[in-house]
Amino acid sequence: MQHPTFISVQQDHYISCWTLPIISSTRGENQKFTTLETLLCPPANESKEVVEVTVSVRGPDLKKIQIALKNISFVLQKKVNVTVIVTPVSPWYKRYYWAAYEESVLVTADSNSDICSVLILQNAKCPVYSELSGLINKGRYQTFTRRAGMVAHRTEFPDGVHVIVLSLPDDDACILNPLGSHYNNTRDTRTKTVVLEVYDHATISSTWYIFCSTAIILTIIIIVATTLISAMIKRTLSPSSVSSEDERPMLGESAMRPSYHVEVMEGMYSAGGLQHRQNGRPLSQGNSHFSNEQEADGIERGGNEDGIGHVGRRGILALDTPGGIEGDNPHNTQAVVPVHSPSFLPATTHAPVGESMDITDSFNPQIVLWWKSVAVHEAGTAEAQVSEVGFQNSLIIMGVFAALPTSELLRSYLSMVLHHGKEDQCFWNSRCLTAFGFLPDFARVFTNYGYILLGVAFVIIVKKHKNLTSNILKQFSAKNSVGVTHCYGLFVSLGYGLIMQGVMSALYHTCPNSVTIKFDMMFMYVMMVVAVVTIWGLRHGDVTHHVYPTVITVGLALLVAEARMWLSREWFWGLLSTVYVILLFSNAVLMSTYGIWSFSLSKLWHVWSAWKPIAEKLKNVMGEQDTSSKPMQVARVLVGVGSNIGLIVYGNLGDPDVYNFILIVCLVNMGLYFANYVMMKKLSFEEKGTMLAWVCLAFSILLWIIALVFFFQRRSDSERSPADSRNENSPCDFLHVFDEHDIWHITSSFALFFFFVALLTMDDDLCQKSSQEIKVT
Repeated sequence: MQHPTFISVQQDHYISCWTLPIISSTRGENQKFTTLETLLCPPANESKEVVEVTVSVRGPDLKKIQIALKNISFVLQKKVNVTVIVTPVSPWYKRYYWAAYEESVLVTADSNSDICSVLILQNAKCPVYSELSGLINKGRYQTFTRRAGMVAHRTEFPDGVHVIVLSLPDDDACILNPLGSHYNNTRDTRTKTVVLEVYDHATISSTWYIFCSTAIILTIIIIVATTLISAMIKRTLSPSSVSSEDERPMLGESAMRPSYHVEVMEGMYSAGGLQHRQNGRPLSQGNSHFSNEQEADGIERGGNEDGIGHVGRRGILALDTPGGIEGDNPHNTQAVVPVHSPSFLPATTHAPVGESMDITDSFNPQIVLWWKSVAVHEAGTAEAQVSEVGFQNSLIIMGVFAALPTSELLRSYLSMVLHHGKEDQCFWNSRCLTAFGFLPDFARVFTNYGYILLGVAFVIIVKKHKNLTSNILKQFSAKNSVGVTHCYGLFVSLGYGLIMQGVMSALYHTCPNSVTIKFDMMFMYVMMVVAVVTIWGLRHGDVTHHVYPTVITVGLALLVAEARMWLSREWFWGLLSTVYVILLFSNAVLMSTYGIWSFSLSKLWHVWSAWKPIAEKLKNVMGEQDTSSKPMQVARVLVGVGSNIGLIVYGNLGDPDVYNFILIVCLVNMGLYFANYVMMKKLSFEEKGTMLAWVCLAFSILLWIIALVFFFQRRSDSERSPADSRNENSPCDFLHVFDEHDIWHITSSFALFFFFVALLTMDDDLCQKSSQEIKVT
């Protein structure tokens, strides 16, 4: 810059200096400002003041300089809006004087322009700096485009508040991805009109009764709901009296059905039992032996009299089938049962050490029936119980080790906000803040109380349900057990998940931003996975071990989500979609054929290496040449695959936040699987369910609808820039302290609670029905 002009303005106690023109470099381009306008700090306790203006010009050229000095309104009054016009070199400010009774006020700024600006609050002392660096280092500030709001506390600004507005030379500070933006940063576009206003601010001292009343009401509702649910469960699960030991076989109906005895020995596979007919012809008599390539390892685990079937050293398996008793068989001959062994054992339960069945060839449903029976027995063993308790403990450990770094991170963020005034660190609804202690946004933290208390209530209900179920099962031996298999460890884990979700959400709302939200979402993923595995375990025995690989897979997906920052949109979604499709179709085949899901590489390879017979099977089913599959079975597979393909298309076209996308995938698949379970139970199996389960499910659906309505009325968005997030800010709509997100917290916590209760009690109508008669989904 050649031949600048120097201007200084001297007051009685202060002096201000500028150099014209002012050059601002933005993205390699220089912006030249030849005009500035500023407010001189008024003298304290003086009615008159002498102002001296000095102009110094360098260079031989003559220059025309226009200087004007005029009186304007300087004071900002409550509920009286004031309009100011600012540029990057001409900040504008007003002074607010405290009333005698005031402890805090809310200062707001509104504009119709998208030009990036800063709102700054300083203690009302002179001098007021005109440069950005001097402004932001002397008080609190936040960036904004159309809307801003900050709470000023008297303890922080004892002499009053200087409210300062300044537009920035460019918009980089207000956008999430400055490199990908295109803005016109010329001087003509950097002039911004802003409306300032001051409002009363609700403090904890004036609103404490609202929080206390809300806590008391929530507590009463939860206690009443827990009491009623427990009473209804007790009524449903009251054990029926059994008059004598002779009636016990009748309850299990084990004496009314014959058994097939399948012997699994080294090098052979034989079966004996009643004669069956196939295609109108009697089956050949005798034993059938398989070659060494099809041999099965015998079950080494010893059995006892109370075991399922006859599980002994020789590995004899007893499979009950409908029909007449053996004594009524007119042929009374031994027939060969055609046993086609699966290439791998359906992983429907925890296989104890020493028990393995590496059988080749095709799938045999009889093995699944036997395995389910063993699963029912194994669920009551110490090994299975240790597995369930182990996952509960793992969940607690996970929560503790997640909360510790989150707390340390939040302390750092709050230090930047409270001690250095950098309010861009936290994405609050700035127009609805109620501070309490070190928590600037206490209301958002407080409403997570429902998650924690409802989690405790659900754990109590699960314990009650477990005790009542145990009282029923005491009347039966393992051989003629009744009801479905409840993996109570997983149900307790759901209660712990609710508690940890409340804790992590409270920590997140202490200072919400794009980093802390990852901790808030973590237990959402865990609860969705545990819920799916819990539904699966109702009719498949102890499946606690299914949780670990599934959670690990989701965790790996979350790690992959970080690659979005380093890969282009096309490459990232292309690779993610490819892996998604492989897992989708592999598990669709496993679920429809073997009744399991798995992320094991060996099982995935098994599916894709046998694609020809699978494709032929699918072709025949779709062409109605193969009618072995019921329409309901085909429809539910198509709905599941189609829904997930829709999610893949949404991801590729919409490019959503990957963490939210993975959460949506978990939620959709959990909903699909639960809907499938309910439809199969009600339509295919013609089971009634319990009134409690249906009522809780109806409450859950209603509350979810209400919760989602409020959830999508966002009042902040931590996935956007701080300035864009503030555009969503709005005043408190409920009781002057709560906003829509607080209603989301309360309604979603109750929705999850009632859903988990419905899940727990859905099959209580089968509590007196023989386990062997309960169909497997």
